Formats: sequence, C-alpha cells, structure tokens
Amino acid sequence: PDYEGSDEYEVMPFPFVALSYRDLLYIRGPEIGVNIIRLKPSEDLKINLGPVARYHRDRSEDRNTDLRGLGDVDMGTEAGGALAVEYRKAWVRVTVAQDVAGGHEGLVAEGEAGIRFDLADRLGASVSARTSWASDDYMAAYFSVSPAQSAASGLRLYQAGSGIKDAGAALGLNYRIGDRWMLSAIGGYTRLLGDAADAPLVKDRGSVDQWQGGLFLAYRF
Repeated sequence: PDYEGSDEYEVMPFPFVALSYRDLLYIRGPEIGVNIIRLKPSEDLKINLGPVARYHRDRSEDRNTDLRGLGDVDMGTEAGGALAVEYRKAWVRVTVAQDVAGGHEGLVAEGEAGIRFDLADRLGASVSARTSWASDDYMAAYFSVSPAQSAASGLRLYQAGSGIKDAGAALGLNYRIGDRWMLSAIGGYTRLLGDAADAPLVKDRGSVDQWQGGLFLAYRF
C-alpha cells in the first residue's frame, strides 16, 4: 500500500539482504540483531534473545493525495529487543522496539508465529500469522488528525490511542533452482484494527484491508 491504511498500491524493486554469523549476529532486510542469549535445551528446540535495531519507512504527504495536509512523518530508527523460539520447523517471535530517531517516536510490539514445510523435493512453503500493538505516539503520528491537520486536509478531528493495531497472515513459497539459486514468492494480508481501523484517513479515504506480495530471485552464499 502507498501508506499504512491506503487502498492504493505501488510496485517497487528493492534488494533484500539476509546474513547471519554463527547464529550470533544477523541482518534480515531492514533489521539487524544480536543473539546475546542462545539456548538449546534439546536438538529440536532453540531459544534466542537479544537487542535489535531497524528502520521504519517514512510517510511523505506528497506520496498520495489522500495525505495532503497531514504533514510528513520522518523515517524512524527503532531499537529494542527480540525473543525467538524455534521448535523443529515451527517458530514464535516477539519484538518490542522504540523509535529513537524522531520518526513516529512510538513503541511497537509485534508477535509472529509460523511453520515451514516441504511440498516437494525442491519446493518449500511457510505459513505465518502476526499481530502488532502500538503506543499513543505511534498511533498519533499515523492515524490521529489534529485541528491544524483537519483544516488543511478536510478530515475530521480524531485522536487515536494505543492498542492492538493490526493482525494478519502470510504465505511463502520457495523453489530451489540449484545449490545456490532460489525463486521465492510471498503474499500477505493484514487487517487494521481498533483505533487504526476507525481513523478518518483509513475509514474515509483508505481501507482496513492491506495486501502485500513480492517475487524474489535469491542467491545463497
């Protein structure tokens, strides 16, 4: 979507880098983390805990006419911690991160659970579900409408509070072309909830239904 809550979509190319070093340091797209605590109670069970940092995309009012008059939300840098539990091919992950770079200036907590499985010799799949909670500052940055914003945008006044922001699910398919090359396809759906769903920007101009998809050609080294 053009912005969180939009009913218009954009297509863009971008690189996605995933690196790890001895299960200690990892980079996964916009996120970098360190597993300070690494536990392996059994051969099938693994528990990792440590700090994370990631960037959060900005929202420029020039991106979409629906945003005119609402001002810009700068790109944020979020810092916090992550707990990941893996059992065989299933996983649960929880992250809590605070913006520290003057973007949305809020706190976001996310939870995700999923499982990976093989469909054929070279074809694998994954399914997952996720939800997120956001603080007052985050919700105010992206969903509230102040008196000045109301006058400039034509949207009614609105004050969004903290709470469960969304919930969704995703499906991924991975086809191994060779030892190092892989073709991946992902698709996901997220539904905005609570004060995010009731926000004028979403209710009057956008949609609570948020779809995402992507196609990747990957090289493993």
